[in-house]
Amino acid sequence: MDEKKKSYTIKDTRGSDTDTPQKKEEQTPKESLENSGAEKASEPHDEKSFPKIDFSSLIMSLASAALISLGKFPEPQTGGIIKDLELAQQNIDIISILEEKTRGNLSPQEKNLIENVLYELRIEFVKAAKEETK
Repeated sequence: MDEKKKSYTIKDTRGSDTDTPQKKEEQTPKESLENSGAEKASEPHDEKSFPKIDFSSLIMSLASAALISLGKFPEPQTGGIIKDLELAQQNIDIISILEEKTRGNLSPQEKNLIENVLYELRIEFVKAAKEETK
């Protein structure tokens, strides 16, 4: 069987009426990134500036986002306190889905972490919801 190497092209159709026809032509993925400005976001970072990515850090990231949405911590970019119970609930639900879908595949430490995080977040959510109804 003769396998041919497949190539992909990306057609950028996001532009407004002021875009030049050149931007709407088919582009390679690299050209698309260059034209969108996304290459700046993908520049290498100092490895020490990011924590190790693993299941526990994913859970803690989602938990942090939920706590910020519950108004327990300031929002990192603005430093202001926000309270968005729907967003908090969404993050809690995502963690709950991860717990369900990874059941039986977690180490004891990961299982303990996700159970404790969900318990604490649910308690904080109930407290925040109760405060909002006062």
